[in-house]
Amino acid sequence: MSALLAWLVRLGLRGAVDRALAHLERRAELEGVTEQLKSRTTIEIARAAVAEAQIMAEFNRAKLSVPWFWIFAALFVGPLALWWAAVILDSVFRFSWSVADLPTPQMQQWAGDMIAWLFYVGTGVGALKSLTR
Repeated sequence: MSALLAWLVRLGLRGAVDRALAHLERRAELEGVTEQLKSRTTIEIARAAVAEAQIMAEFNRAKLSVPWFWIFAALFVGPLALWWAAVILDSVFRFSWSVADLPTPQMQQWAGDMIAWLFYVGTGVGALKSLTR
């Protein structure tokens, strides 16, 4: 539950998260002592996750505004994009390039993580820019 609330905060739905926590608090007041303790513990864990998500969102917002961050990211994403393009071109047009696969499972995982990160960050930056217009 706390992961869901943290994800909603990252999407900018802090008001909805606050209402959900208030609902949980009202429900906890109506329960017995044991259930009330469980509910209050859940609420505090959720609050901690929400606070952490807010801190990380502020950190990421600041990080994305620094040009050096994008230069550093390009050092990793650029070669991966070239390799990815070569794989696709070689597959589609049947060139004789014989593009090699990434050598280790760890590198394959890292490449997948970088691609996921790129789309996640790109989507987030695009959404933030559209909201600030």
